Amino acid sequence: MQNYHITQDQNRWVLKEEGDERVLIEARTQDEIVQETRDYMKLRVGSVKIHGTDGQIKEERTYPRDQDPRATKG
Repeated sequence: MQNYHITQDQNRWVLKEEGDERVLIEARTQDEIVQETRDYMKLRVGSVKIHGTDGQIKEERTYPRDQDPRATKG
């Protein structure tokens, strides 16, 4: 499973794949980048970590949703 990160980069929000510096998506606001990431992840399997303005991870989303390990027994 690939890992992606949404972070603030100066005056924009960006989505990057973990370990790669290339910007996959960029947006003006965090809400916009989250929406665009949802669309981007429709055909992908991965974990998206959403960072706050302080750089700390505030939320993690798994795509598709049925791949979320918290949804499985064990």
